[in-house]
Amino acid sequence: MRYVSTRGGTHKCSLHAASLLNLPNDQGLFVPQMIPKLNRAQLKRLRGLGFEDLAFEILRLFITETDVPKEKLRSIVKKCYKGFEESDIVVPLVVLDEDSDDDDDEKKKSKSKKKSPETKVQIHVAELFHGPTLSVKDISLAFAVQMIEFFLSKKHERANVIVATTGDTGPATLDAIEKFGNNRIDCWCLYPSGKISKAQERQMTTKRGENVNAIEVKECERGCDDIDDVCSKIFADEEFVQRNGITSLNSCNILRILAQLPHFFWCYFRTMHGKTTEEEIENHTMTCVVPTGAMGHAFTAQLAREMGLPMTEVVLATNANGAAHEIAMTGEIIQKSKAEKTVASAMDCVMPYNLWRVVYYCAEGDTEILRRIQDTYEFYGHATLPKKVLRNFRETFLTAEVSDYDTFESMKYNLDVHKYLACPHTAVALHAAQSMGLNNHDGENALVVLATAHPGKFIDAVQTALETEDVPKMAKHKTLEDAKMSFQRKRETNLENLEIALRTDIDATSRARRGRYVNLTKERAAGVLHEKYLRGNEPAIPAFPVSNQRDDQNPTSSSQMGQIRSSTSPPSAKNAAAAPANSSARADEEDEDEDDEEEVTSKKKKPKSKTKQQLELEQLKWTRWTRRLSILAACVSFHLVLRDPNRKNDIPFVDAFGKKANAFVEEKKKEIESLLEKRKEEKKQRQKRGKNEKSGETLLIEPRVYIRERIGKARPQNPAFDVAR
Repeated sequence: MRYVSTRGGTHKCSLHAASLLNLPNDQGLFVPQMIPKLNRAQLKRLRGLGFEDLAFEILRLFITETDVPKEKLRSIVKKCYKGFEESDIVVPLVVLDEDSDDDDDEKKKSKSKKKSPETKVQIHVAELFHGPTLSVKDISLAFAVQMIEFFLSKKHERANVIVATTGDTGPATLDAIEKFGNNRIDCWCLYPSGKISKAQERQMTTKRGENVNAIEVKECERGCDDIDDVCSKIFADEEFVQRNGITSLNSCNILRILAQLPHFFWCYFRTMHGKTTEEEIENHTMTCVVPTGAMGHAFTAQLAREMGLPMTEVVLATNANGAAHEIAMTGEIIQKSKAEKTVASAMDCVMPYNLWRVVYYCAEGDTEILRRIQDTYEFYGHATLPKKVLRNFRETFLTAEVSDYDTFESMKYNLDVHKYLACPHTAVALHAAQSMGLNNHDGENALVVLATAHPGKFIDAVQTALETEDVPKMAKHKTLEDAKMSFQRKRETNLENLEIALRTDIDATSRARRGRYVNLTKERAAGVLHEKYLRGNEPAIPAFPVSNQRDDQNPTSSSQMGQIRSSTSPPSAKNAAAAPANSSARADEEDEDEDDEEEVTSKKKKPKSKTKQQLELEQLKWTRWTRRLSILAACVSFHLVLRDPNRKNDIPFVDAFGKKANAFVEEKKKEIESLLEKRKEEKKQRQKRGKNEKSGETLLIEPRVYIRERIGKARPQNPAFDVAR
C-alpha cells in the first residue's frame, strides 16, 4: 500500500513518509493509491469481532508489514482504547425508538408536533465520546500519536507538532501526546479566541506536561481558517520545517482518516440485532448521519463506502457555516471572509480542507480536474464543479443545514421524548435525521447518527436549550469537574503576531531539547514533477460555468436532495416506483453524453478548427479587453468635455463628476506618497538590521504575546513571549 497526492504532482510514498510529511510537496493531500475492496464473505468474517479486533483487521488493509510489524500494530490498537470507559465496546449504540412508550400522553403531544406517523424512524446513536477527553477525536489521535512515536523511535528522532483546533482536536491531541509521546514530541495547540466552550479550553490549559502548549489566538474573524492560513505559511518554509522536524495532527494527516474507518464498520455490524437468516443479513444496509465541519469523517465515510460497506446514504449535517450543503445545492465552492459563530462551535469551518479528498474521488481520481477546481478557487475565490463531479458528489452525499434555533429545539425535543441529552453537534445530526424523511425501509436499513462529544462540554448550550440554569445529571462528568479544580496554563497572542511568535518559540524549544529531529530530506528532495502541479498557479481555464445546468441536477430543497439515492445501493420497495423515472433520466443523460462525444469526434476530423478550451480562453480575454477599452473610452470622453475651451453652458452632472474625480485622484496621490514613505522607512530598518547582524548583534521584533506563569518544570527561555504578571 502506497499513498499519493490528490494533485498528482509527487511520487507515491510509504505510510511513514505520508504521516510525517503531513502534506505532499505539491501541497495537496495524501490518499491511498488503491482502495481495498471487501466482499460479502470478508464482511461476514468481520461481523463477530470485537471493536479492538475489528479495528486491527481494517487497519491491516492499509498498513503493510514493512510499515509496521503485525504484533506492533496490534499493541498500538490495544493501547488506543485503554482509557475508555468501556474498553471492550468503545462505541456503544443507544436506540431512540419513537414507537415506544405510546401510553405517555405528553410524549404523544410532543411527537405530533414534530413528526407525522409516516416519518417515524428508529435511530441508533453511536456514542464516540467515551474516551479520556470525552470527544470523538480520542480514538483517532491516540492511534496517530502512537504511530508517529513508533516511526520516530526507529531512528531515535524527535518532532514538533502544530495543531489548529475548533474545540475537540486540541484536548485529545494534548492528552495523547502526554500519554504516548514518550518525550519525543512537543506540541503547540492553537485555538481561536471565543470560538470554543469554556470546558474545552480548560481541558487544554490544565495539562501539566512539559511538552504540551495551549495557545489562544485572538482576532480570528474566520475562526480556525485564519489559523490554518498561518500554519500553511510555516509548513511552506522547507528549511524551517526540516530544521525543527515539524508535522501536524489535524485531520489532513492520513493516520487520522485511517483510524476513523472502524467506526462505520462497527456501527453497521451492531445494527444487525434481531436478524437471524442469511437473507436478512445480506439485505441489511445503513444510512449514516455525520455532523460535518472539516469533512474528515465525511471523507472516511466515503472511503468506507468505496471499500464495499453497504451504506445507502451518507448525510452531512452542517451548521450555518457548512460549505458541504452549499456545494450540493449550487455546485459552487465560494470563499467566505468570515465564519458565523454558532452553538456547534467545532463545526465553524468555512473551508473544509478535506473537501479536496472528497472531490478527488468524485472526479474518479482525475488529478487534472481537481487541480483546475482547486486553483480556480484559490485564485478567483470561487469555482464551479463540473457536471460529472457534482453528480458523483450528490450520489455519494445528502446534505442538510441546521440553524442554531433548530439545534436547541432538537436538544430539548430528544431530552423530553427520548430522555437523551445530546451535545450541540450531535443535535445538528439528530435534527437532520428527523427532518429529512429518512426511514428504515421496513427494517432493512439502519439509521445511525454519530454522537461526537459529551454534552457536559457545552453547559451554556444545554442551559439555553433547556431554558434553565439547573443542569441535568447527565450533563456532568467527573473528568470535567476535575478540570475545574486545576490551575490553567494559558498562552495568548493575536493573529497578526502568531507566525513570528510560533517560529521563535519552536526554535527556542528545539535548541533546548538538543535532540535529533526527524529529517525527510530524501522525500522532500524528490520535489514536484512539474510546476503546474503546485498550488497557487493561475488556472489556464478557470472552473467557471460555461452553460446553464439542468434543473434536475440543481435541487433547490432538502426534500429534493433526500430523493437522490446512490446508484450502487440496492433499490428498496418504497423507492421502486421512482426507479423507472430515474432510469429514464439517466438514459437522457447518456444520450446527451453520446451526442457530445459525436460532436467531439466530428471536430477532431477538422484539424484547423480550434478546441473548445481555446475558444473559451479567447472569449475570456476578449471580454477583459472589451471592458478595459470601454472604461478608457468613458474616461477620455469626460476629459474632453471638461477641457473643451469653447464650452459656454455648464453641465451640472459632468462638472460635479469632474470635481469628485479630481478629489479622488488627489486622495490617491496622498495615499501613494505615504505608502512610498513607509516603504523607505522599512528599507532603512532592514538595512540597519542587516548591519547589526553582520556586527554580531541580533534585532528581535517582540510581538504582542502574553503568557501566564506556568506550573511545574521551567520551560526553555523564549524572548518572543512576555510573562504577564
